[in-house]
Amino acid sequence: MPWTSPLTSTGRSALVPDGPWSYIFDVVAVQAKGDPGRLREALPEALEPTEDIWFYIADIISFSPNAEELNYEAPGLLQYKEAAIFVRSLLNGKSYAYCPFMYVDSDVSLVRGLVAGFPKKIAHIEMTRFHDLFKPKKYGGLAYRAGYGLMKLLVEPAREVDKLPFDDFGTWLLRRYIKPLGIDELVEFAPDLEYSKIVEGRGSVEVGGGINDELHMFEPVEVLRGYLYSVRIGVRELRVLGKG
Repeated sequence: MPWTSPLTSTGRSALVPDGPWSYIFDVVAVQAKGDPGRLREALPEALEPTEDIWFYIADIISFSPNAEELNYEAPGLLQYKEAAIFVRSLLNGKSYAYCPFMYVDSDVSLVRGLVAGFPKKIAHIEMTRFHDLFKPKKYGGLAYRAGYGLMKLLVEPAREVDKLPFDDFGTWLLRRYIKPLGIDELVEFAPDLEYSKIVEGRGSVEVGGGINDELHMFEPVEVLRGYLYSVRIGVRELRVLGKG
């Protein structure tokens, strides 16, 4: 069965077809430190924020073996861009990568993410495209909605590295919240990761926001470095940890 409606006898009209879903990311990312006292404003009470923040903007291809034909019959449905913020947080002494804000430019991705607990909104997102024959001095990404900017990232690549610091944040933690249905729970998303290349360099981030996007708490107190990488992400495990 598909993940969502509209439901028909064939299932082909569903907004989100059946999984399992995997994702290919090209990513512009910045690692920074924030003020834990301010970061707490965007976290559930059960979580203890650290100072570690991860910003990224990505160009993504999604794939499901149960909807393979969409990748060539209607590729625009499964290709999209995404902007996200993660905060390394502690729950019962264990470190997690908690996601308080995420933006996409696709209705399929929006609803598919909300089902799992990703806090997605629709936004306009742009980023420098990756290509082996294209070697710019800097890569950038930006996201905006409702007439105001959300974030802008710049990365000046310098060297290849073996590991991404974001992986040390822990498995991903989401808050699946749907008030009309009485749903409020913390969901652990354990990704299965395969990297092709990771490049480190100088990074910068500008945090915006507006009346419907309170992002001021993520303003960095220190920017550490920037990263460019490509990764395949699968879902190793998705489980409910408890109340949100």
